[in-house]
Amino acid sequence: MIKKVKLSKFNGEICENLYADVCYITASKFEDITNLYNKVNDTIDNKNWLKFRDQLYLMDVLDKGGFIIGCYIEETLVASALCELPSGDYLDYLYEMGLTEEEINSSYVSGYVMVDPLYRGNALHKILLETRMEESIIRGKNYIVTAVATENIFSLNTVIKLGFEIKLQKTNEYGISRNVLIKQLVNPCEQEIEFTA
Repeated sequence: MIKKVKLSKFNGEICENLYADVCYITASKFEDITNLYNKVNDTIDNKNWLKFRDQLYLMDVLDKGGFIIGCYIEETLVASALCELPSGDYLDYLYEMGLTEEEINSSYVSGYVMVDPLYRGNALHKILLETRMEESIIRGKNYIVTAVATENIFSLNTVIKLGFEIKLQKTNEYGISRNVLIKQLVNPCEQEIEFTA
């Protein structure tokens, strides 16, 4: 387990004593991700906002040095997200942003974020993104890049509030316009401390 978080809503209603565990997801729990995808996909209007990743894709993320985290209430996965090494379009985006080879090698792509509709309103997207940023720093990464559909205002606001900057706007293979955002990570131990007299 990475950490325990207190939740305050279930199915839009205020509740008490609801706790979840944020932890790494390994191959033995990939079926949980598929089940969560099915729940989320059934409720979103634009099915092209969330692309399915099969278990081979997820295994490849782990094999190549990425990680997947999830938020569990008892044995039920209620939110998940991943960080993977840049490839394909994301690699092209980083070059287009002007990152050096060294900076690209020190980057993760953040994505495949899902929150069970029954647990929306608990800031789980934010909690998982903050956790991915912390874990990325631990793994020696300096940047995280992500893409958010321009129409997905809630996700876009969450990402921007956490310090990501919109650098590009691209259209994906489904015709969805997406903002491509990046954040330079700062290790808390390396932050400059300002003293005032």
